Amino acid sequence: MENDRVTPLFLLRTVLFPQGLLALRVFEPRYLDMISASLRHARDFGICLIRSGAEVRQGAVPAGVGTLARVVDWGGEAGVLHIQVEGQERFSIIDWEYQGQLAQAQIKCWPAEPILPLPREARDLLPILVELLGDAGVVRQLDASSAGMHLAQALPAPAEDKQRLLELQDPVERLRRIRTLLRGGAGQA
Repeated sequence: MENDRVTPLFLLRTVLFPQGLLALRVFEPRYLDMISASLRHARDFGICLIRSGAEVRQGAVPAGVGTLARVVDWGGEAGVLHIQVEGQERFSIIDWEYQGQLAQAQIKCWPAEPILPLPREARDLLPILVELLGDAGVVRQLDASSAGMHLAQALPAPAEDKQRLLELQDPVERLRRIRTLLRGGAGQA
């Protein structure tokens, strides 16, 4: 995949992590068109947390780091498209602007995180991962980065905490902060 490119942005009040799944209801014409083009041309699009402003029109300002998304399932009803996306690579926004009603960004994709074993102190997270993924065999094969991304996606935490987890580049530190958040340390991500 190219490392530096222009991509449309889906601006939300939630965070998507690599390997994470996110269900979305799409009804705004600008996003219906974007998803249609994505499906037609097999192209990813960016999902970014709204840093400030409103979701509607051109009022939203994206966070500086997002995740590329790929549509993995879709269906619909009377003007509403139901999609499920899977997070791909993280990226930094180099520059962005609205083109019509849709935000477009020049992005730089991040390299994959190092493959590190799950640290001993994070083993207490294994039952949560088994519950999330439904397969103990799969969970035993997870590295620190994959485990952290799955946990962060499902974490019941404010979007700002999740954004800080997304922006971390140390998978072991991400797991440490997830453990802190699970113990009630809101704002500690």
